[in-house]
Amino acid sequence: MDASRMRRLELLDADKTFKLLGYGLKLHSLVEDLIPTLEHSFLHSQIKELVETYYDIGKVTDVFEIFGGYINRSFGIYTEKEGKRYRYFVRKYKKDIEEKEIMLEHNLITCARANGLSIAAGLIPAKNGRTFVKLTEGLDDNSQDWYFAVYDFLEGEDKYTWVENECTDEEYESAAEVLAVFHNSVRNFDPQGLERVELKILDLLPTLPKLFESYAAMDIKNRFHDYFKKNLPAILDVINKIKIPAEDVAKMPLNPIHCDFHPGNLKFKDNKVVGIFDFDWSKIDLRIFEIGLALVYCCSSWVDELDGVLHLDRCKVFLQAYQKKLRELGGLPPLNETEKRYLPEMLNAGNIYLIFWCLRSYYDDLSLNVYEYLAYLQHQVKCMNWVEQHRQEILDMVEAI
Repeated sequence: MDASRMRRLELLDADKTFKLLGYGLKLHSLVEDLIPTLEHSFLHSQIKELVETYYDIGKVTDVFEIFGGYINRSFGIYTEKEGKRYRYFVRKYKKDIEEKEIMLEHNLITCARANGLSIAAGLIPAKNGRTFVKLTEGLDDNSQDWYFAVYDFLEGEDKYTWVENECTDEEYESAAEVLAVFHNSVRNFDPQGLERVELKILDLLPTLPKLFESYAAMDIKNRFHDYFKKNLPAILDVINKIKIPAEDVAKMPLNPIHCDFHPGNLKFKDNKVVGIFDFDWSKIDLRIFEIGLALVYCCSSWVDELDGVLHLDRCKVFLQAYQKKLRELGGLPPLNETEKRYLPEMLNAGNIYLIFWCLRSYYDDLSLNVYEYLAYLQHQVKCMNWVEQHRQEILDMVEAI
């Protein structure tokens, strides 16, 4: 073999290899630090340019990312205008949201505020009068459209989250009253042909078994996947049980619903709810589905050995306050007997809805923390099973309100 036009590949000795490994580890560490630093700088610049270009609310002086959300990115900002300092809330919507969904959400908020829900975060119009702005990141094939909106910054305390929901009875009552006011304020809402892409709950549920089975067939080996596969038969059985005759569905009011009503989306002060936000999951659906989902969110325990237990005493406090407030308002009727009769089904529709969120989130992004999402899945499955085992107690409770 003529080696004159070849390059010999040398094997490094241990000392040189160790030295280069050290350099490589330093470079890796630098890159790990560099990426989040650049991302934070980009977000600050993007929010600043968004506000100062498209809005007339002053110069941006500070930008803070607000943690806790799973879908959108949220920011608190300070601006200065004519010598005064102001606070606003900025939302960067998830990348796959459709414009009609944002328009539905914003029209619904505007309607709710105009008809009694004054504690909802108000929208700040852009210079062109619209309530959102679309920006494009990247170029050509790498471009991506993103939607932004600016809201009033709500006063009050972020006291809870969706997994830290141990409210006082007074807070449960106040939350239920706010939900009643919201439902009443939008009872005559005209969607003008706008709708959320997601199906109504009774149309959504029959589509889930095929999707869930496709997730179970994935070649994944971890505790989340093992737990899901083990519990899939029970999940499918519950989905199959949520069947309501058409004549009964016809007796259940359709109404705009928040669809993400939990203590983490409420602001509190002195045991009262003083603010409500995050309407981006809102849609028109069965009012009793909202109630079932809200009770699962607000009244199911996340505490150690009680995880998944639905506190029926708290449910009763919530439901009594909801019914009382609607009677006072005299618009939207309180829950009727048909709705009450199907509360167990709607509680588990809420559990299945959150199982759907958990599975879709995890299997669409396997880089997520497997133990965090396992905890979410376990909680909803435990709550689902608890509801199945305590149907009569649930019916007795709701009949007593």
